[in-house]
Amino acid sequence: MKILLVCSDFPYPPNHGLRVDTWGRIKALAELGCKLHLVVCGKQQPDDADIKAVRNYVEEIVLCPRKSKLADALRVTPMQAQSRAELGRIPLADDYDYVLLEGDYVYPILDNPRIRRERAILRVHNDEAVYFKALARSATSLLHKLYYRMESGKFAALQKKMRTRIDKYLFISNKEFERFRALDPTAQSLFLPPPVDGEAFRVGSFRTRHVVFVGSLFMPNNREAIEWYLAHIHPGLLDVPGYRFVVAGNSRNQGLGWLEAHDLTNVEVHDTPASLEDIYANGYLFVNPMRNGAGVKLKTIEAIQNGLPVVSTSVGCEGTGLIDGEHMLLADEPRHFLGHIRTLLADPAKAQALLEASQHFIRGQYDHKEVLRRYLQSLNVRISS
Repeated sequence: MKILLVCSDFPYPPNHGLRVDTWGRIKALAELGCKLHLVVCGKQQPDDADIKAVRNYVEEIVLCPRKSKLADALRVTPMQAQSRAELGRIPLADDYDYVLLEGDYVYPILDNPRIRRERAILRVHNDEAVYFKALARSATSLLHKLYYRMESGKFAALQKKMRTRIDKYLFISNKEFERFRALDPTAQSLFLPPPVDGEAFRVGSFRTRHVVFVGSLFMPNNREAIEWYLAHIHPGLLDVPGYRFVVAGNSRNQGLGWLEAHDLTNVEVHDTPASLEDIYANGYLFVNPMRNGAGVKLKTIEAIQNGLPVVSTSVGCEGTGLIDGEHMLLADEPRHFLGHIRTLLADPAKAQALLEASQHFIRGQYDHKEVLRRYLQSLNVRISS
């Protein structure tokens, strides 16, 4: 069986949520015996080492240029999809059993004459209409707010159009899956949790008092989360011996001047680190203070995999299935959020118990490969066991 994966970003290295999810799926499909071809339409060109790593699982890679024009803002199609219109024209060598669209952005692949729409499967990473509306709330620039609101409306229209062309959906968020299933019960939709390597869970060390946040530093909702934490939580922890707030993520060279409005005492910032391994290893707990967003916050799942218990807002754990008080600690009000952190920092045994419970839950519920195998079998596809 041949599957064409269509991505808006090269899936390797898996250094942020979208790539982690896509890369794990590529490996799972290859292990299930599928022959994979990959088309990528994005801004950044992968280097030779990254291409070589992907070729261990993928037979053919096609890189398609993403083209953006200011005039695209006047079109009814979202700019994120319109800029990838070239997908509808690229030559494809094979007739594929299924075409897996990694998100709404690559919708133009359905205009390609070599693609049969009844074979299309959409991986839903976010409800993009909801996500862009959330970005508009987080943005500080009026121009950015306008852009995000326009994209939100366009994605809402595109999603209605997609439901007339696609009837197979794999949702990363259980919450969004349930909402969609109520809207369209006839579609072949399924909650497919993000991929988790069951052998790669780390044990928490709890040697330091480092509170960690990892996320893309160019995204307005992550910036908003960090600034909320610095304004409302960080000052209340400066009296804790050894406490540090460690922030890591890719800024895409957009600068970090927005941090200068805050007291950065005991704050450690890692802009575009080559690896997160030491940051996780030296951490005590992870915070996800996001105020706006959509879909599953993979940063929360990754932190648990890497040995850190989690304190989060309700948005930061949305769609994960994690239960407050059992797998993580949840708070939306600053004083409660601060209280949870102080409690865990003062009680390593409680932090350890919370981590173990969350890791046990993820091991049991996030079997990506098995869920994917059953889904493909439901489509009458013969695959390896």
